[in-house]
Amino acid sequence: MALGQATPTTLQHISLARRGATYFEMSGPGEFIAAAVLFALMILIRVVNILHYRFDSDESQHLHVIWAWARGFVQYRDLFDNHMPLFHMMFAPIFGFIGDRATILYVMRFVLLPMYFVAAWCTYKIGTCLFSRRAGIWAVILAGLYTRYHFISLEFRTDNLWAPLWLLCITVLVTGPLTARRALVAGLLLGLCFGVSMKSILLLLSLALAALLTLLLVGRRNPALSWTHLMQCMAAFVVSTATIPATIMIFFALKGLWHDFRYCVFDFNLLARGASSLAYRIHLALTIIIAIPIILYVARRMISATDGAGLAVRRVFILMVCTSYFLAFKTFWPVRSHDDDPPFYPLVAVLCSGVLLAASTKLISFKWNAGQIVRRVPVPVFLAVGEIFVLIAMQPIWKDRTKRETDLLRNVLTLLKPGDYVLDCKGETVFRQRGVRAVYETITKSAIQRGLILDNAPQRCVETHTCVVATTLIRTFPWDTRRFVKHNYVPVTAELRVAGEELKPSAANPREYDFEVTIPASYEIISPDENISGTLDGIPYNGARFLATGQHIFKPASASHALMLLWARAVARHFTPFEHHTWHTED
Repeated sequence: MALGQATPTTLQHISLARRGATYFEMSGPGEFIAAAVLFALMILIRVVNILHYRFDSDESQHLHVIWAWARGFVQYRDLFDNHMPLFHMMFAPIFGFIGDRATILYVMRFVLLPMYFVAAWCTYKIGTCLFSRRAGIWAVILAGLYTRYHFISLEFRTDNLWAPLWLLCITVLVTGPLTARRALVAGLLLGLCFGVSMKSILLLLSLALAALLTLLLVGRRNPALSWTHLMQCMAAFVVSTATIPATIMIFFALKGLWHDFRYCVFDFNLLARGASSLAYRIHLALTIIIAIPIILYVARRMISATDGAGLAVRRVFILMVCTSYFLAFKTFWPVRSHDDDPPFYPLVAVLCSGVLLAASTKLISFKWNAGQIVRRVPVPVFLAVGEIFVLIAMQPIWKDRTKRETDLLRNVLTLLKPGDYVLDCKGETVFRQRGVRAVYETITKSAIQRGLILDNAPQRCVETHTCVVATTLIRTFPWDTRRFVKHNYVPVTAELRVAGEELKPSAANPREYDFEVTIPASYEIISPDENISGTLDGIPYNGARFLATGQHIFKPASASHALMLLWARAVARHFTPFEHHTWHTED
């Protein structure tokens, strides 16, 4: 073969890149190759971060509810949860098949991964419908590499089923003419969103506002869209939306659980403080005052620059959906968190990709070096590369930050039997029943401070003989519960405490140890460097013994130091406090 002559494989690759560029309406093979490489890097980083990105407490909280369904418990009645049940009921059979294992958090992240590709497909379809296939591809890449969306969307949480269902609803609405059948399907998808989360009220509100504003701005330029037709479509949409949440409510009512369901999903969430600080309200008012004229101006420019009434309606509708969702979320939703943003990011990425590609086209016409660069490498490529650097800076792909949670689950499975109770913050121990009903998160803590919810964790620990406390989120416990834990449990791992206490000599007789047991259970008295003997409550001590609540006296047979009373099973399974306990310093 002559020097410099292309090999058949090279020619095939060039031909493939050229065909790909033609299909996706790109500027050339170079842009297609850049998009393909960035998409592959996006997936690679996602898979690595599924294995390395730290677990959020919400993930284990949802897994605990799913575990409860898989073990025959009933959400709301047997354990508290303030989410709609569809997400947990869907994944319970999968959890039951996988079983209790310390790596369950990784597995369930991968189980939910297909929903990310559903969201990506919807983003591509919406981008294609509004602008072009090229814009759709770049919207997928820009959204997937954006830090907040990337990290939230890889976690195992309700939002990552909720957001794809919402995007499917939008896709159905904008990818074809509005008919009663299309409205029926879109409403059913929104109803599924309600089955996953009552935050779907924001979605419904944003849809209603976006539809109204679009009609006002664009008008009914299509004669087929009569008021009668619009009312039929709206009725079909509303009825199908109500079907799923109504079915769920009827199910729990027929099971005699309506009171539990209503309190957890509605009454409890209404305990959230709706009032914001004066500074926040001023900031929000200024944002709205500045944003609305800008959005209306952009919408007018979008309408005038768009050929065809149908396309103008779709573009303005998506713009208004984004604006309405953002403003409704910031204005009305009592608990604001970035976890609620996933439905927002892909739609914004679609609009941004359209703007960036239009800017690239403008730059190409300039007779300067940048124009030649942009001809080969469009603006979204530079933005996507920058996003990759930010992602890796925030979460270096070579750093594993998941060990803490997996170690906790492994120790829980080793230390606790299936019928044992545990005290944790939100269900982060996953596989065991919680000794308390309250879930210590934002709404609960605020309600306890205001006296609306009673924190009875200490009493429940005694009643349920709870011998293990997970301290991963111990700062989240109310002060009284935190003090109770420190007084009655000793650390045996970095994340677990078990019932027990350091024994201190009696003030009256240094050869005796007076101590009080709060959690009735079987205990042993141990020392780091000797076997212990003597009398406990006047009876010769020869190992583990059940101790009731109350005062006890231990008299060692010989002078001993560093004595510890510890839950017997922890001793039997080699969980001891000597590496973690600070002697004579805890209150």
